[in-house]
Amino acid sequence: MARARPALRTLALCLSLASWVGTARAENDDVVLLPTVIPVASSPTELPELRRPDAEDASALARWARQLDAIVTEAIQDLGLRLDVSDRSTPTPRTLTEDALVARAESSWVISPRLALDGDKLRLHIVAVAPGSKVLLVRTQEVAPREVAVRALVMTRDVVQAGRGVADDSPKEQDPDAGRPGKLIMPARSAGRAVLALNSAAFGGYVGLSLQRASGSDDERLTYPLIALGTGIGLGASMIVADEWDVGLGDAWFLSAGAWWPLASGFLIADGYDVSPEDDRFVYGLVGAAAGMTLATTALTFRGMSEGGATLAHSGGAFGMTLGGMAQLAFEGRTDKTPTRGMGYGAGAGVLVAGALATQVSVSSNRVLLIDLGVVLGGLTGAAAASPLVFGEEQTEGKDRAWLSSVTAGFVAGGLVAYFMTEPSEREPTRSHGPRVAPYLGVVAESLGRDGRREPVYGGGVQGIW
Repeated sequence: MARARPALRTLALCLSLASWVGTARAENDDVVLLPTVIPVASSPTELPELRRPDAEDASALARWARQLDAIVTEAIQDLGLRLDVSDRSTPTPRTLTEDALVARAESSWVISPRLALDGDKLRLHIVAVAPGSKVLLVRTQEVAPREVAVRALVMTRDVVQAGRGVADDSPKEQDPDAGRPGKLIMPARSAGRAVLALNSAAFGGYVGLSLQRASGSDDERLTYPLIALGTGIGLGASMIVADEWDVGLGDAWFLSAGAWWPLASGFLIADGYDVSPEDDRFVYGLVGAAAGMTLATTALTFRGMSEGGATLAHSGGAFGMTLGGMAQLAFEGRTDKTPTRGMGYGAGAGVLVAGALATQVSVSSNRVLLIDLGVVLGGLTGAAAASPLVFGEEQTEGKDRAWLSSVTAGFVAGGLVAYFMTEPSEREPTRSHGPRVAPYLGVVAESLGRDGRREPVYGGGVQGIW
């Protein structure tokens, strides 16, 4: 035992040092950023090599390479890494090999941006090695010159996040659902890109029109250019957002509900109060849309939105506007005017309540649409049943209110019926465990005759499981 104690102490010391080294590597956030290199040929007969562009090089590729150094530096600092500026020597083809990068990443990150021409576009490479890792992480993409800044930030973030996952060797908790059979999922980045682009472009065009109307100008030579300018800005903004964040289909439709229904609410309320000049009513719509989009974006920062939740938000805006208008007509006791004030308040309140509810419940879009269909059919039934009250010869406030009450009751009844009919059942389908029997008749065997010929044996009976 006395001889074994020094060996045990030595083993414990080695394990402690190994643990300390692994922890130091995992927590090391130092980065050695190599200068951006481009393919340079010393002569027309030689193959190009990766080199740092000379300061006198005024080519477009060299200018982009120098700008890329500043862009990647900013991206590294935004990711919370510490930039090591002690060694910014000019890299050579020998120091840019894979083995050289891995050897250099013994105690810190090593990131090497690379840029090359690819036709009329640029081919951007971000090569990174995590501290203590033997794996090279390469992110490459063909980009337009105007997209270099945005794509370089995203690509640097991707390789750093991947490297952090590779370098993290700590045991992770086992997912309880890992062994369960799951659904086939086809991951897609920003599946709601098209929906977001369509709504952003349309909203941008409305902004351009509103600004032109609010300025008091009625010059048609300014109307269409401003609409086109707003449409382009909205489309470009949607593309940037879809590249930076993973915008799902439900997220895009939820944002559209937060824009259009509050916009309609602001415009209709301004119209209901006879705001003058009339062109200022467009600005009221913009104010409502800005408030709605702010609330929708805030809700999406906490959790994503399903397609069913987005459908619920749109349904709330539509039926809120309808019920708000009917409430104004019932209050005034008439049905011969457009109730814009009530429609505006109803649209705003409906999309607000439904949007808040969508963040708390999980519902499928099919069920929401079926409930909407039930509400519409119930309202039409109530309107048809009470139609003699409004199409008679003598029309009074009491009859108008009775007809509106009948339509509202139909809405509620149809919605409740559809809600309970579409409620998912938690009961398992019953299976019959009784006896399964079936008669049979035919050849049951064969026999050998006296003459040696085989003859069939016919028979019948009942077979099954008891």
